Amino acid sequence: MNRRPQTLQDIEALLRAGALEEAHQSLRDFVRREPDNPQGWYMLGNLYRRQQLWGEAINHLNKAKMLDPEGPADAAIESIYDIIRFVNVDLMNP
Repeated sequence: MNRRPQTLQDIEALLRAGALEEAHQSLRDFVRREPDNPQGWYMLGNLYRRQQLWGEAINHLNKAKMLDPEGPADAAIESIYDIIRFVNVDLMNP
């Protein structure tokens, strides 16, 4: 039986190694164990952002922002909104 990583540092190592599925489940387990840890919510939101799951990313990043208003989640949320709002007029029909 595989034991999931217990710390955010272990999960960061999984992300760097490209083990996204294991990192995803480990982060979900982590935020269940430590729901008041903004870094866990931020990392989970960023994982969803990497997968372009914008709604899930914004939801999890908002949780991180509620727990730590001065943290990096606000900038990550704004970057998602910039992506969503982007319009390339050259690709639009005349």
